[in-house]
Amino acid sequence: MSAGDSRPARGGRPDGDRQGGRSGGGRSGGGRPGSGAAGRPPGGRSGDGRPGARRPAGNAENASRARKHPDDPALPDDIAPADLDPAVRRDLRTLDKANADAVARHLVMVGRLADEDPVLALSHARAARNRASRIGVVRETVGIAAYHAGEWQEALSELRAARRILGGSALLPLIADCERGLGRPERALEIARGDDARSLTADDRLEMLIVEAGARLDLGEADKAVVTLQAADLAPGQTGPEATRLFYAYAEALLAAGRRDDAMTWFMNAASADVDDLTDAELRLVELADSPPGLPTGPEVSSAVAVVSPEVSAAVAVVSPEVSAAVPVVSPEVSAAVAVVSPEVSAAVPVASAAVPGVPSTVPTLAEEFDAVLLDLDGTVFAGHRPIPGAVEAVAELPHETVRYVTNNASRRPAQVAAHLCELGFSATPDQVVTSAQAGARLVAQQVPAGSTVLVVGTDGLAAEIGEVGLVPTRSADDAPRAVIQGHSPQTDWAALSEAALAIAAGAVWVATNVDTTLPSERGLLVGNGSMVAAVASATKASPLIAGKPALPLLRDAIASVGAANPLVVGDRLDTDIEGANAVGVDSLLVLTGVSSLRDVLAAPAARRPTHIGVTLGALTAPAALSAVGGRHRWTVTGRGSSLTIAADSDDADPLSAIPALVAQVWARGMSAQEAADLTVTSANSAVADLLGGLGVG
Repeated sequence: MSAGDSRPARGGRPDGDRQGGRSGGGRSGGGRPGSGAAGRPPGGRSGDGRPGARRPAGNAENASRARKHPDDPALPDDIAPADLDPAVRRDLRTLDKANADAVARHLVMVGRLADEDPVLALSHARAARNRASRIGVVRETVGIAAYHAGEWQEALSELRAARRILGGSALLPLIADCERGLGRPERALEIARGDDARSLTADDRLEMLIVEAGARLDLGEADKAVVTLQAADLAPGQTGPEATRLFYAYAEALLAAGRRDDAMTWFMNAASADVDDLTDAELRLVELADSPPGLPTGPEVSSAVAVVSPEVSAAVAVVSPEVSAAVPVVSPEVSAAVAVVSPEVSAAVPVASAAVPGVPSTVPTLAEEFDAVLLDLDGTVFAGHRPIPGAVEAVAELPHETVRYVTNNASRRPAQVAAHLCELGFSATPDQVVTSAQAGARLVAQQVPAGSTVLVVGTDGLAAEIGEVGLVPTRSADDAPRAVIQGHSPQTDWAALSEAALAIAAGAVWVATNVDTTLPSERGLLVGNGSMVAAVASATKASPLIAGKPALPLLRDAIASVGAANPLVVGDRLDTDIEGANAVGVDSLLVLTGVSSLRDVLAAPAARRPTHIGVTLGALTAPAALSAVGGRHRWTVTGRGSSLTIAADSDDADPLSAIPALVAQVWARGMSAQEAADLTVTSANSAVADLLGGLGVG
């Protein structure tokens, strides 16, 4: 049984028939979202500490519940309590034996009927609930059964009740999708982007991305659905239920976005991944091949993405449940050898402005689509002692109160950073600056008692931040510090690193303000704090807590400081700025003026893919569509391997949108790091050819 068969079309109508009764990419065996070992339901439960897990019902109550209710569905004689998964049976031991056996038999029937008769399966689930309403796994089973029967309100109520009893976040994808079933996609998006969703495991996060993409399609936002799914691991060649469903959902989103050829590619990938014949991907390919371009095929757009598809049998009646394989996460290092874009190259590249030919001035700019802009500094706004070309002008067009300067560099205090920005021509005040030194000091304060001594490896500014949070800075391990904080300083030497190693070896908590291995400057890439941290890690065999990007503390502090609900993170590094934005669940703009190159972007893993890409900060003041990787760009990429050509589909195709178009189409194909390293892209459009040459791929 799969959610893909029962997810709602407009008006809440189940649309399972469109896939011939097969799953829309559903999990097999015990692959219910969040299933743990042996298919045990999730929820962070631990022995007797689970809320509600050991609240015994009275004997009279158990005896009453053990008797057959008049509305109970019949139980076949061949159904035995022992057929139930042992892990689930253990959850029933608070009931007396007769009642537990009745509940177990109904739960077994839920699993048996899940696919062939979801309505009758729900009746058995309700019968189990009538006898054991305080058992979390029973409420969860009722919620999942109601979900598959298309009873969205009942499913939502039961899943919420199960989550209250079991704890944890693993049921959130189902809860969010029930909101879609009730015609509330906006609420589904709120859940998908909420704080609780950020703690999801890799498997459950994939489920939530598919639900989020479906909600985007419900709202008619096909391009955003495409971008949402690009945060997952779309590497072709994977097989199994997770890859099948992801590829299928991505194909549907691409089709809804008008990208028919790309959609056919991903339906092929889905068909190849579908070793268990869970989807109709092959049929969809035939439909697309047989229908002329421009004609709709398959389901309506609002129901294009197959949503989360848990198997009730994993929760209840599977004798030998399978455990879903974790979604692979690939995190190749971004090359540190990328040269900083020189002023000459930047000056030669077309810079976007709000006044783009052929685009009405009423079209909102990228920055106007967000309530705050969180700007990285080194490599994004400036390089050492000079601003990045065009940066001063671009930032000047942003509302002052919506701008925050967010830096991993812990060597300066906010007032010093603001003064440096003003010297370079920017308008900045100390309260607009959020540094990793501040985030690091707060992180240390959360780890040790107030008044503790902390060894500081870094500048006096970092030591001052430690003092600001009620801790006592020192430079010597002989003072028995409770913690070590390490941030960038040009004066850090062997002696300072050795003091840190001694303190960490003695048991001190270790916090690094950031782990950037390099630091952009006007001369090129210099040694960054991450390289110094690596030296201490090598000596101590320890790993630090991290405050700066891509870890969450710094960006969360920045978002809180501006009070933003929909911020845009802007930076030049995939491994810090963009990965951090994805980790905190917000959109991002990568500018190609610092560390990460276009080649890096083309081979970027899912966790490091930006939603927007621009050559410079001028992208902020241009229409958002020009930089959106998932946008409908008027460019087509042809060729294969490391030799590609990009051509305009129309005379009015904007050269600035050629870069995100190239990135989107290469991501759809999949490109290895080696292919990206050898890549050459040509174009008959002279402006685009110059742009590609300036970015090192022409």
